[in-house]
Amino acid sequence: MLEAALALIGEQGYAGASLRKLAAMVGMAQPSLYHYFTSKEDLVEQLIETFAGDMLSLGPMVVPTELEQVPEMVRDLTFSLYQHDTHPLFVRALFAISRSHPRWGKLLREIFVDRVEQSMRMLAHPFVQRGDIDEQDAVFLARMMISAIGLKLMEERVLFEARELGPDVHAYGDFVVATMREVIQTMVARRRARGDTPS
Repeated sequence: MLEAALALIGEQGYAGASLRKLAAMVGMAQPSLYHYFTSKEDLVEQLIETFAGDMLSLGPMVVPTELEQVPEMVRDLTFSLYQHDTHPLFVRALFAISRSHPRWGKLLREIFVDRVEQSMRMLAHPFVQRGDIDEQDAVFLARMMISAIGLKLMEERVLFEARELGPDVHAYGDFVVATMREVIQTMVARRRARGDTPS
């Protein structure tokens, strides 16, 4: 039902979507929906918390032990979100929701900026403690990589006609990983040259 709601909002926008239309889409009587949500606003809040929670709960199969392994992990996690239809539907709905009311914009900023940044800082912590990288640099690098890969995946699965993630998209992901590794190597070398990190 929640995925149907994502599709409805993505297609018709926040203003055009309604519990009546959702009930018709899923083949239920509208009063039955009130067992799940009391209003359209309640539905939207459940959508955001449910699918953002799913996104933030993703974790790597293997936790990186070296800083240069992080780009590959970020790529794999980002790609895994877009392999199936649910996250692209969620992102499409977010574009329709986020500016419809300050309440949603504030909640989405808290999730996609504050909570994501907190996750980045937790991931970076062992490397920061080891002296490999400055914490803020780690956050900036992670954001840069997520933006580089995420926008490409949105082009393929959200913004235009939906397509499978083909070899060219995976080649782009590999390019971003290789480029970020070079950036990390350069940054670590500079820190070592300044004496900011153990050799």
